Amino acid sequence: MARVPEWVANAMESIFSGQIRRVVVSEISYENPYIAKLTFKGSFENVKFKAGQAISIRVNETNFRNYTPSYWDSENGVFEVIFHLHGGGPGSNYISQLQVNDAVTIVLPRGFDIYRAEHKYHFLFGDETSIGLFESLQHLIEENNQEYIGVLELNRETLNFAGKGTLGLEVVNSSVDKAQKAIAFLDKIPERVWELWKDGAFYLMGNGRSIQKFRNALKERGVKVRNIKTQPYWIEGKCGL
Repeated sequence: MARVPEWVANAMESIFSGQIRRVVVSEISYENPYIAKLTFKGSFENVKFKAGQAISIRVNETNFRNYTPSYWDSENGVFEVIFHLHGGGPGSNYISQLQVNDAVTIVLPRGFDIYRAEHKYHFLFGDETSIGLFESLQHLIEENNQEYIGVLELNRETLNFAGKGTLGLEVVNSSVDKAQKAIAFLDKIPERVWELWKDGAFYLMGNGRSIQKFRNALKERGVKVRNIKTQPYWIEGKCGL
């Protein structure tokens, strides 16, 4: 991948100067060697965070990377992010080297609110990169006495991450044929149950090719396109979507 000039990253800081914050790492915990949850503290009392919005973290002199917080508390100046440490990329390398009390430069949350509060039923589909967003959605859904189900497509390294029981989703191993095992999960849902869920809100996040295949499977099963929200975070061979 071609190296981005340092002035580009500096220009981004200039453009978003009103949105730039310096935060401090206050806590680090590992779900397993590849899934890390980091807590950050800073000053952003007037920020109105919505589930699905992303922050940007400056990971080196020339790169920012986008991450979706799993928890945000503007009043107390605290947020959490769950990172997938896949290795080899500037974001993963930077996050894996952070220690408690390290200072980090971020761009405050931006993007759309993806939570569809008008729906009683919510279906979540994603992978390692979606865990943080799904935790954020889980809190909203439960606070509103709504229901959710879903399936996580995880690789062998992250298949047994400690938080999967708390999240309460079906977990399948990823395969070369993207979303194949996750689509098979749909076939296990009883027809009478599916009649309720197919009119709910569907959130498809993570790998772009998996999202495409799962979206097609949902359409074949009667889900309306307007009820499907998608957000690809990565595609094989591409760095930093």
